[in-house]
Amino acid sequence: MENQDTSQSLFDLRFDENLKQNLRGAATWGGIAAIFSISGSILGLINYFVQRNKLKSYDFGGGFGEMRVQSQTSGNFISIIVGLIIAIFLFYFLNRFSRSTKTGLDTNDSGSVRDGLANLSTYFKVLGVLIIIGIVFFSLALLVGISASV
Repeated sequence: MENQDTSQSLFDLRFDENLKQNLRGAATWGGIAAIFSISGSILGLINYFVQRNKLKSYDFGGGFGEMRVQSQTSGNFISIIVGLIIAIFLFYFLNRFSRSTKTGLDTNDSGSVRDGLANLSTYFKVLGVLIIIGIVFFSLALLVGISASV
């Protein structure tokens, strides 16, 4: 039988240069993805106000059409604000992963790398919960749509 040292923990691993380069690349792409994510959400908010001003310039002549346009724009605004809040929340964790991991790799500080990976873990947990919530809402909408058509 081989003599194995079982007292070592999995987390006592050493970083070789290949692992450092892979982590640095992941941190760089994480930072880029965070910037694009928040930029896209901010551009969506700006686009909402531009489109809203275009709608106001048209004269609908009152009546039921005007009420429909107002409810559509208020619903769009709420969805854009919720999307912006989610994007800011996800940006925070992804950006902290990127910065902490890069700092930890540059200074050989395993605590910073650990904090960065913990932020990445939190990012994926939050994203998973949001996906589950989205699936539940979609399923409920599908059930309501099917029951309304019957």
